[in-house]
Amino acid sequence: MLNHQLTPEIQQQYQTANPFPHIVVDNFLEEALVNQTIESIKNFGSWGWDHSSHAGTHQRRKYFTPWSDSNLEVLKTEAPVAHSTLEYLNSPEVLKYLEDLTGIKNLIPDYTYHGGGFHKIGRNGKLSIHCDYNLHPKTGQHRRINLLLYLNPVWEEEWGGNLELWERDLSKMTHSIQPVFNRAVIFNITDDAYHGHPHPMKCPEGEWRYSIAMYYFTEDRPDEEKSDPHMAIWYEV
Repeated sequence: MLNHQLTPEIQQQYQTANPFPHIVVDNFLEEALVNQTIESIKNFGSWGWDHSSHAGTHQRRKYFTPWSDSNLEVLKTEAPVAHSTLEYLNSPEVLKYLEDLTGIKNLIPDYTYHGGGFHKIGRNGKLSIHCDYNLHPKTGQHRRINLLLYLNPVWEEEWGGNLELWERDLSKMTHSIQPVFNRAVIFNITDDAYHGHPHPMKCPEGEWRYSIAMYYFTEDRPDEEKSDPHMAIWYEV
């Protein structure tokens, strides 16, 4: 179901990209699958939201699923196509693609989708610039790769919501990536891989910025990338 062929040039592009290894891939999955996934998740009713202290400041109008083991079972039952897409993105085929692309071997999927899965953000919503948590809170595995897949057949540029990638020292934004239909953004996760969409969105009320967020882990990582366990570290622009 992948709709993208790796080449040595693409692997080189990814691994040498600035400000940190990343790539933007359009038409990432078969179009029919993405359309079916959108219809499945738009009709799903059991969304969660962040109850933590930074909700409303750093994550505004952000909803997600699955948010618990029981909610994952609801997703399987009520949005089976959406759930099967998540399972596919954890499949050996996708893991091999990511390992070949990134050069990071022995990637481990997260079948609990901790912090990941489906996200939707509405008008005035935002996600502040941040680096992600570094260790899975349940397994202790090292978070290494993010794969974001956008599910928006219609998205106007003036609505905002672009994913921003920032310099490692937070001195400036380097990339602004529109969240359009079937576009994947893949990037390495380290303590200085800063990203987000920090400006309140201007989409009409009732329009949502839909995406899939998949996270991949390893049992260990290079010593120079290790740090004490932490959750997301936020930066307000």
